[in-house]
Amino acid sequence: MRNLLFSFLSLLIVQLCDAQSRLEIMGADALQFSQRNGMKVTRLIGNVKLKQDRTLMNCDSAYKFEDKNYVEAYGHVFINHEDSLFLYGDELEYDGNQRKAKLRGNARMTEKDFTLTTTDIDFDLNAGRADYDNGGRITGSSGVLTSSFGYYYTKSKEFFFKKNVVLEHPDYTINSDTLRYQTITGICYFYGPTQIVSKQDKLYCEAGWYNNQKQTAFFSKNAVVKSEENTLYADTLFYDRKIKSGKAYSNVELVDSINKTIVYGNYALLNGLKKQTYVTGQAIARQFADDDTMNIIADTLYIFQQTPVQPQMIKAYYHTKVYKNDMQAVCDSMVYNTGDSIIILYNQPVLWSGLNQITADTILLFVRKQQLDSFYLNNNAFMVSRLAAKEFNQVKGKNMKGMFENNKIKYLRVYGNGQSIYYATEDSAALGVNVISCSEMEFSFNQNRIYRSNFITQPDAVFYPLNELKPEELRLKGFSWKQAQRPDKVMIKKQMAKKNLHLYKF
Repeated sequence: MRNLLFSFLSLLIVQLCDAQSRLEIMGADALQFSQRNGMKVTRLIGNVKLKQDRTLMNCDSAYKFEDKNYVEAYGHVFINHEDSLFLYGDELEYDGNQRKAKLRGNARMTEKDFTLTTTDIDFDLNAGRADYDNGGRITGSSGVLTSSFGYYYTKSKEFFFKKNVVLEHPDYTINSDTLRYQTITGICYFYGPTQIVSKQDKLYCEAGWYNNQKQTAFFSKNAVVKSEENTLYADTLFYDRKIKSGKAYSNVELVDSINKTIVYGNYALLNGLKKQTYVTGQAIARQFADDDTMNIIADTLYIFQQTPVQPQMIKAYYHTKVYKNDMQAVCDSMVYNTGDSIIILYNQPVLWSGLNQITADTILLFVRKQQLDSFYLNNNAFMVSRLAAKEFNQVKGKNMKGMFENNKIKYLRVYGNGQSIYYATEDSAALGVNVISCSEMEFSFNQNRIYRSNFITQPDAVFYPLNELKPEELRLKGFSWKQAQRPDKVMIKKQMAKKNLHLYKF
């Protein structure tokens, strides 16, 4: 008896559960009963109302297949799913056993923050997924989105779009191949070539995300940010569009079209409001001119971009190297101010121009019309000009000032504690050596060689035949020939070969 009662209760529970999952007729103006292919069919006409669990359906007319738990509905179809998701269409096929709905014709789906409009929608209630494959349009707080294919997951509140994806926001437009959109957070995730265009800038990547609410982005493949003034490339980029600032990682390349400058590095920190960029990791700055390019290599570069009230400035720190066709330099740190056209070399700087090597505690270079104009050597100034393998003209003093002509040294003035050793020549052959001490002296150059000198204050000058002085007497105190440190084209090519270069035409 107990077993029989248990079996009866089990059967009753199964039947009740089955009844709960079956489609119920809640109302209609008229009902007609018939059979189709041996199945019981109920035709419902006018103000049809159906229900399955927490899903309500309305339409003008319907066929309800009792054995299959299946409905075909027509005219003004409306589905209310759990009082949160609403679907509309001209026709509906609904499988109550699998809980799958197929809406056909003028299909529409709405939830709290969006409306989807398309021709057809397939909705799997069990999986909580709605999809379309004939082009769709979604309107919401983030703008209007269109795509060829789309999926919506009701539990996670996520959309997944594919092919011809376009999001039109009042402030920008997103074009993408594949995009996932989280409606709660307002974050778009990209899985293919994607472009974000606004009046201020253009962003591109092939993977990453964009937060519509905070206007922040993370691009993890082939990232590009382009504004009217600059273009930034990187393998990975975090960017805040509100403040035009971000962090870039690996294969960083910043192009300044106004100043014709390109900066490379492995890491960059950008501050768009202050117009500042910090670059480190094999950092290189290249400023292009009509007939020459200035290359600056350092551990770290700071670039202060040009504004209406501030010209461009480049600061280089640690192991700095500079290369131009007419000038090369090494130092610990440097500052290049394009507005004043001043290059300042700090901490054991060495400057080369043609056959001349220049050192001092600090070197100031003045540039005019993209060519070297003059220089000033502050404290412990020393200039060496190589004549032959072991023959060097030398000038030293406390401070020096020099002039360039056609990017070659034309004039040199020594201020304080002046000393000089220079060779007297005829037809490039050395005749003897002048050894001079004079508080102030000046020299004129031709083809980077001394051809005229003037000793201003109480000179002490002696001319020696070539073989009369010992080798150590032919060197002023502090002499050091540093040619091995001199940057050259080969070094620049090796450095640039490591970079992911783009082609530009300024």
